Amino acid sequence: MNQFLRLLFGVGLALTEPRERHRVYRRVSDKLDDLADQASRGYDTATERLENVYRAARGEDRTVLVSVTSFVVGVGVGAGVGLLLAPASGKETRDNIADRITSFKSDMRDRMRSGEAKTA
Repeated sequence: MNQFLRLLFGVGLALTEPRERHRVYRRVSDKLDDLADQASRGYDTATERLENVYRAARGEDRTVLVSVTSFVVGVGVGAGVGLLLAPASGKETRDNIADRITSFKSDMRDRMRSGEAKTA
């Protein structure tokens, strides 16, 4: 198929005027240069990202470690402040969460059972 397309392209160019042929060659050449530049930029970006991952995996890139540590500390502080400012006591909050989880489990079991009954 590729050879057929090249043949058609060649025949089309042979039938065009020399001036028009030059314009087509120039356009095709420009497009190929653009594609080569884009591929080169993509390769450079991918290489840079892989180098960053490699450095982070080896512990050489401290920015990733600092970001993860900051996130974990932020989550901990947020959870602590949430518990301090919660309108219910800790026991009431834990009981409420446990009740919701139990209710969710039983709802899922009921749905699974009704789904099994429909397929049977």
